[in-house]
Amino acid sequence: MRRRSLLSALALAPAMPALAQAAWPNRPVRMISSAPPGGASDILTRTLAQALQDQTGQPFPVENRAGAGGVVASDFVAKSAPDGYTWMTTNVGPQAIFPSLRRDLPYDTRRDFRNITIIGTLPLVLIVSKDQPFADLAGYIAAAKARPGAMNFGSGGNGTLHHLTGELLKAAAGVDIAHVPYRGAQAATADVIGGRIEGMWDSLPSAAVHIRSGAVRALAVSTATRSAAFPEIPTLAEQGFPTVVTTNWFGLAGPAAVPDEVVRAFYAQLQRALASEAVRSRYASIGVEPGGTPPDETQAYVLSEMDRWGAVVRATGVTLD
Repeated sequence: MRRRSLLSALALAPAMPALAQAAWPNRPVRMISSAPPGGASDILTRTLAQALQDQTGQPFPVENRAGAGGVVASDFVAKSAPDGYTWMTTNVGPQAIFPSLRRDLPYDTRRDFRNITIIGTLPLVLIVSKDQPFADLAGYIAAAKARPGAMNFGSGGNGTLHHLTGELLKAAAGVDIAHVPYRGAQAATADVIGGRIEGMWDSLPSAAVHIRSGAVRALAVSTATRSAAFPEIPTLAEQGFPTVVTTNWFGLAGPAAVPDEVVRAFYAQLQRALASEAVRSRYASIGVEPGGTPPDETQAYVLSEMDRWGAVVRATGVTLD
């Protein structure tokens, strides 16, 4: 009996260190941001990464891989090892809109990602320079009607949620405002502040500092309700456009084959981080509502968003040209 017990113990011995080593995380976890530093994705990612690092004792370095509206980062993560040590901050643009706009994506958005949770939701905001004559959305629309095709609105790129929100407002208001795509929202914001374009749709966290400084005037938020961080900014619905409602969501996704046990371990850490005072207070200060949806629910939601925005793309006729 003693001999059999010893043999059994020796047989199990090699597996025990492997199980211990498999505890997640036991080394740095890369967090990929598809936006340049200072963008909404970057702000949310860095805030969350710091909380996760504090909780686990492991580094959560943030890498900015901006380009092609999120395609560069998405392609990198889709092709990364599915070991739970490479994740990206996703959003509605590359995950839900681009599949209907681009036939040349180097990955399959429906099959190549494991969406683990929505980390936050936020409004878009229509901003104009403080030197523009528009006191409110009605003035902005009136000016556009008076000068068909002469006014411009900027965004961080063709096919982004910011672009499509502008197109939806144009259609609802019956105005002709030219879209000017930029390589990132920061460049567009600089041109709004400088008066080189009349306005732009921006994520509220990115625009917050300029709104508070008075460099820009905020005319409307795109969500169904006002932002708790900026309750003075009215919604589009309040100003006569109830059918134009868009919400920018940000999630975390990894390669599709990440093991279930890693997904469960990471989700548990994410729930704790999203409930922390450090994350909640930072998110609240820039108008972000923390998320925390379970992995299976998140996966189903992202797939449903692909269907929803595919219909919008078809209805508006937006292309990447």
